[in-house]
Amino acid sequence: MLLPNNPSTAREARRPAAWARLVAGALVMAAFVFLLMQGYAPPGPAGDVLRNSLKSGIDATPLFYTDLETPYPDD
Repeated sequence: MLLPNNPSTAREARRPAAWARLVAGALVMAAFVFLLMQGYAPPGPAGDVLRNSLKSGIDATPLFYTDLETPYPDD
């Protein structure tokens, strides 16, 4: 595709491709999140950890630390 010499027009000619890449990336990310939400785990060590957590009923989220009343232990 030949782009015109005018920079403003050249930028406008690339704009649909940029939007298409953005939408494609958002769809891939959404599909990945949806796949993980269904309980599927990736292969390998990371998947082993996720599968063990699911099987054992472990809620291994960072929100665990929000349940603490104080960040300092009692003396």
